[in-house]
Amino acid sequence: MRKGSGLSRSFIILLFSLIIIISLAGYEKANAQVDGINGTIPSVVINEIHYDPDVATELVEFIELHNYGSTNVNLSGWYFSDGISYSFPTGSVLQAGGYVIVAQNPAHINAKWNEGRFFISQASLFGPFELASKLSSNGEKVALCNADGKLVDQVDYQLGFPWPTVGDAVPENQPGMGSSIQLVNPLFDNDLGGSWRSAYPTPAEQNTMIYAENSPPHIRQVKHLPKQPKSDEVVTVTAKVTDADGVAEVSLVYQVVDPGNYININDGRYNSKWTSMAMNDEGLIGDEAVGDDIYTVQIPDSLQVHRRLIRYRIVAIDNSGQGLRIPYPDDPQPNFAYFVYDGVPPWRGAIQPGVTPVIEYGTDVMRSLSVYHLISKKTDVEDATWLERHEGGDPQRKDFKWYGTMVYDGEVYDHIRYRMRGGVWRYAMGKNMWKFDFNRGHYFQAYDDFGKKYKTKWTRLNFSACIQQGNYWHRGEQGMFEAIGFKLFNMAGVPAPKTNYVQFRIIDEQYEDGTLNVANHRSGTQYDGDFWGLYLTIEQMDGHFLDEHGLPDGNLYKIEGHNGELNNQGPTGVSNRSDLNTFKQGYYNDPDPSEQWWRDNVDLDCYYSYRAVVEGIHHGDVGYGKNYFFYLNPETNIWSQLPWDLDLTWANNMYGDGEDPFRKQGGIHRRPALFLEFQNRLREFQDLLYNPEQMNQLIDEYASIIDDPGGGLSIVDADRAMW
Repeated sequence: MRKGSGLSRSFIILLFSLIIIISLAGYEKANAQVDGINGTIPSVVINEIHYDPDVATELVEFIELHNYGSTNVNLSGWYFSDGISYSFPTGSVLQAGGYVIVAQNPAHINAKWNEGRFFISQASLFGPFELASKLSSNGEKVALCNADGKLVDQVDYQLGFPWPTVGDAVPENQPGMGSSIQLVNPLFDNDLGGSWRSAYPTPAEQNTMIYAENSPPHIRQVKHLPKQPKSDEVVTVTAKVTDADGVAEVSLVYQVVDPGNYININDGRYNSKWTSMAMNDEGLIGDEAVGDDIYTVQIPDSLQVHRRLIRYRIVAIDNSGQGLRIPYPDDPQPNFAYFVYDGVPPWRGAIQPGVTPVIEYGTDVMRSLSVYHLISKKTDVEDATWLERHEGGDPQRKDFKWYGTMVYDGEVYDHIRYRMRGGVWRYAMGKNMWKFDFNRGHYFQAYDDFGKKYKTKWTRLNFSACIQQGNYWHRGEQGMFEAIGFKLFNMAGVPAPKTNYVQFRIIDEQYEDGTLNVANHRSGTQYDGDFWGLYLTIEQMDGHFLDEHGLPDGNLYKIEGHNGELNNQGPTGVSNRSDLNTFKQGYYNDPDPSEQWWRDNVDLDCYYSYRAVVEGIHHGDVGYGKNYFFYLNPETNIWSQLPWDLDLTWANNMYGDGEDPFRKQGGIHRRPALFLEFQNRLREFQDLLYNPEQMNQLIDEYASIIDDPGGGLSIVDADRAMW
């Protein structure tokens, strides 16, 4: 008995010790008050992060630290081990209840905020941190360590839910008004996205705009399964919901978008057509465990209909009456969504309806390529494609006026915008080229032709129509001119857009198949229905393009008519085109720039390869100062010429004289030493790559993606029948 009593007492003491240790671990962050020297945990938190300002040339990124304790903290030797590179100098102090910021560029911070209601004392302003360690626009871990290398605080922020969405989405007439992410209360867990909100930055001040003594529930880990359900499948939606006051109720509200009845974000129906369902954490109706904070609801099988889009949101209320709906109001895609799809069906069509036979293209053909779906209103699709013709010079040519939803690989990109792309031929060929604009925090994840994910997501998506302009008589190349042309540039070491083939389908009608179906009392033609044809995606040349190709963030100009349009603003580049104008002055207005001028200003190695491919594929359309980009590397201050618009290539009768600005009088080709270097590169290009053995392999590889090498039916044949 005595032994038994002793064991019980030891067990009880051990249990209470563990409870105390666990309690203190959770208590220390909110209540420690120390000087940062004696080894105890200081009361310092990462309180605000300003990343990706909307004006790229404002170097005003910063990380704010707050000391919520009652004792000063010595920051000497403290440093950021992740996120940015910066160490606090000797004598740095964070006052009790005070704030400091570590700035990307203190001078820019002073210029922007040391006026009006803001006053940032120089004792609160540290930096600069290294430009190379600028904060990621897509999220990363920021970690603060003390002088002994011990972790003090860290925040692993993200762009978009469950974190706020901030960045460059501000009205054009309000530049510099972009938001930062701010901790609602310094005592809250700052590694939870729900503890942060977006607001106009408050450097070295309390986050007054979003401050709260108590917070609504934290909602995170939202997911639905299956990711892309089929008809009559139950869809289970789960979310983790927690709150210090206890969770009173959680519900899901959903919206049904039927094919042919699209609801865009500007429609009144978008705000009114929602149905609510209760979610539970009671181990019932699909919920796996009682009281694990994972709330569950099952959307019934009857709602899962082929080609239907289901949008949903989640609402939670705690026991104090505070509520929250997600996604947050700052999210440009203010709902989650999934797409119900049973797979691409066969398609029937004739090359000349009524003259040539109707051929059925089975699922082996129609599922041979990745499928991109656009869901939109029929009137919007028709207006964008054929009816909204704006003549040259009209700024509306660049407006993304129409809304839709893109679906690829089971991912729903809701509320995107689109328009047609191209110059004078934009509306000439019937099968037009498209351009899609994606929302911040919901950029497009593309894959190459072999299923490999691109390193960076795309802000915009370009479609080539895979059809030749009619008066050059080169029908049948099906986008091969562009796909192989861009591939050759990349293989030769010239950064160029990446491409991949896709099948494009548009859901803007009730029925997927537009042909006659007596049972449904409808009739149509092969030109109705979802199938739109074969297209080639072309990577947008912007800041994400520079990231994908490992290039520093510099000014990137699209050249049209010898003038430059800025497609990417580098943070240290000029914003008034003076860099481009000075460059052009050197090669265009100076009748005889020296050999040394060319070496000092142009990436000649890149240009030699660029020009070799231009010669090889007969890219005459670079003539007259158009269809290429100029890129200024901010680290070397050297310019590169990069390729664009390769649809009029691979033939001698295409448009343009092929003269680029570096070939004019006094140009690179007029300098004997430079011309010899170019000839050597041209010989190397021909010997190693541009020869029948290598090129035939490359052409066959790309042709086999879209055409059956054995001569059977292919997506190329279906596309020809469609168009």
